[in-house]
Amino acid sequence: MTKICKKLELSCKALGAAMFMGAICLYMAIGALFTFVSGGGFYYHVPFVLLAQGIVVSMMASAMWAVCMSLAKSWGFFTRYLLVLVVLAALFVISMLIPVINGVDGHLIWIISVAVSTFAFGTAVAVYSNMHFRKTGTISALIWEIS
Repeated sequence: MTKICKKLELSCKALGAAMFMGAICLYMAIGALFTFVSGGGFYYHVPFVLLAQGIVVSMMASAMWAVCMSLAKSWGFFTRYLLVLVVLAALFVISMLIPVINGVDGHLIWIISVAVSTFAFGTAVAVYSNMHFRKTGTISALIWEIS
């Protein structure tokens, strides 16, 4: 496996961290909006169990985007994109079934925030990778190029 050019090099860890940061910011923004609109009680903190779930899901999602967008050169972009979306949907359904997460207040807001964040960042990287493929003819992943 060889590295791609420096300007396109982006590690799975960096993408996962960006997804996680986006999820936290989105969770806090939705909480602030909820408090403003309904006057309800929203505590501006994220429970530890949700942080742990967010880290695991963000890292798994970034790895999934990297692997699926670089696999199967014969597959089209939308086929690989739909594969990632199906796997991510299964990942979020599994995380919704974990009883420890369901017992925390605000868990649905958190799961929606993580889902939107992983979708947005992953889609941006996938589209950028596809544009690179059209320019150079090589399918690039985040760190490596699969031949």
